[in-house]
Amino acid sequence: MDKLIDYFLGFPSSPNISESELHKQIQNHLSLLNRTPAATLAYQHAGTDVLALLDPSVNSLAYLYVLVARIDLGQKNAMEVAWRQIVTFLETFNPKQVRCAQDIFKRLVDSFFSFVTESGKPIIAIRPIKKAILRFNPTKFSFLHPLFLRLCLEAKCYRDAAAIVDIDLVEFPCISTGKVTENTRVREITYQDVLTYFLYAGMIYMGIKEWRRAADYLTYAIVAPGNACSQIQIDAYKKYILVGLLLDGKSLPIPRSTTSVANRAYKALSKPYESFAAAFKAGNPELLRTEVTQLVDVFRQDNNTGLAIQCLEAFRRMQIIALRDTYVTLSTEEISKKDLEVTGRGGDIGGKEGTEAVILGMIEREEISASLSHSHPDPEQSQTTVHFHNHPADESCNLAALQVELRRIMTLNKQMKSINKKYGMSREFIQHMVKVAKMSGSSVLAGMAEPDLMDFDYSFGWAEDEPEETIMQDFEDDM
Repeated sequence: MDKLIDYFLGFPSSPNISESELHKQIQNHLSLLNRTPAATLAYQHAGTDVLALLDPSVNSLAYLYVLVARIDLGQKNAMEVAWRQIVTFLETFNPKQVRCAQDIFKRLVDSFFSFVTESGKPIIAIRPIKKAILRFNPTKFSFLHPLFLRLCLEAKCYRDAAAIVDIDLVEFPCISTGKVTENTRVREITYQDVLTYFLYAGMIYMGIKEWRRAADYLTYAIVAPGNACSQIQIDAYKKYILVGLLLDGKSLPIPRSTTSVANRAYKALSKPYESFAAAFKAGNPELLRTEVTQLVDVFRQDNNTGLAIQCLEAFRRMQIIALRDTYVTLSTEEISKKDLEVTGRGGDIGGKEGTEAVILGMIEREEISASLSHSHPDPEQSQTTVHFHNHPADESCNLAALQVELRRIMTLNKQMKSINKKYGMSREFIQHMVKVAKMSGSSVLAGMAEPDLMDFDYSFGWAEDEPEETIMQDFEDDM
């Protein structure tokens, strides 16, 4: 065992070795770890804890195997002791080493995930798994992404999740058909994993009330290609309808790229939601109350009660905003008489005081340009009047939002150029083009270096000197 520990501590041989030499040492290291019995790895030697001797940031593979061996042999009891060491490992591991032992790494993460969810403490795993995603390539989808979002949803840590979903995914791993390393099978990403991530990401943005981004992610799930329609897509479409009401006051249209099979399924299985959206758009409070009464159980079964309640709260605010198109001034008493409160919570929430509180909140959140005035200093004798203003939108806020979007688009443009070039020069793509050329009888087969096949334009309309940076500078000057 002493020799084994010395071997663990001696890997890698140097921090400055080449990539090829590091890969060779990793394969030799994995071969030894796979041959070592779990009992040898799991237990202490001469009263010394092996993990206390290993550095998880340097000896990542040995540290990973020892942790998994202890969990396999000790089950839940071992996890209660080792979870702090797992947290340390996930925050500090070497991604180059762990990338070569993905299946072992997944076993560790799955065990940790089960432990924190069964113990009712998902918040324990949020920071370490978030850091693990960032240690790998965060723009490439992995099994960690949907798992992390599920933890955040259970713990209601929406802001932590937003830091990950704000990073646009530009690469999804394909099912591996190449050589599999001797240590494990590489876990394949499934269609359901991707759909689940899009649904969870939409729910995260709902949690922080960023309805536009929520609609974007739900759209990704809705338009996913396939010969059948998944239940995940149905759930995403139902939420998509409600998010549309919160965003624009009406249901969003089904994207044109949606498959015909999914389109039919959405229309057939979401009729109650369509009826609710139609009543919401009509602006009739009584009609909306009737629909809500009939759909309470539907919303509860679909776990959309909270989202539906937010729609009912938004209905009142949107109807108040619509009044500015007709009135310049209007008393809160007159507004309360329109009976726009449809949540059914009772009390004075629909009265003058409740209406005044709602309008004041809308003014503070800049949902409406208006002001309130009181006719008398005595609250009991005073009448509150709402003065609707027709102020133009704050140009500085619009420019700031546009600046954020421009930066995001430029980042995506650079990422797409890199990915397009990477896959355009891959062996699989070249073989595909040879096959296509052969089927069409093209002379390209005579030489793969002909311009019409290999001289791709990766610039997407931008010159190589990146003129978008100059455009951005001009924009900043205007700010």
